[in-house]
Amino acid sequence: MVAPRANWKGFIKFGEVACPVALYTAASSSERIAFNTLNRKTGNRVKREFVDSETGDPVERDDQVKGYEIENGQYIVLEPEEVAAAVPDSDKTLKIDAFIPCHEIDDVYFDKPYYLAPDKMGTDAFLLLRDGMKKAKSPRSPAPSSSAVCVQFSSGHTAKG
Repeated sequence: MVAPRANWKGFIKFGEVACPVALYTAASSSERIAFNTLNRKTGNRVKREFVDSETGDPVERDDQVKGYEIENGQYIVLEPEEVAAAVPDSDKTLKIDAFIPCHEIDDVYFDKPYYLAPDKMGTDAFLLLRDGMKKAKSPRSPAPSSSAVCVQFSSGHTAKG
C-alpha cells in the first residue's frame, strides 16, 4: 500500500503558535473501478492523441500551450511561465480566527473532505490545537457536545475537528 501524499503543505497558526502541517484528501477515489478504452478488434489499449483541429496532424506534448479564446478562432497564447505567474503568491500559512460549532456553517462550504496532520516537527503544537478543539466540543462550551467544532481561517475556509 502506498503512503498517502499531501495535497498541500504549509503552516497553521493560532495566536503566537505555528506548526507545519500537511493537508490530505480524506475520501479517495482510488478504490473506484477504472476502465481503459480498448480496440475491440485487437484487445489493445488505445492511447489519447492531441491532433491539430485544422491540419489533422498529431501535436507533440512540447508543442502544446494554453490559450484563451478572445474571438471565434483567435487566441491569446499563454506560456507555462505566464500561467504560473498569474497564481497569487502565498506564505502558505493558515491563520485560525475562531472555533465555530459546525452546525452554524452551511453544508455548501464542506465541498470535499480533507484532513490536516502535523508535518515533520509540528506534532506538539498540532496536539495543542487538537486538544483545544476537543475542549471547545466539551459540554462546558456553548456549542452542544454532540456537534463537531470547525475552525474558521482568515482565508474564509473552514475545517472540521
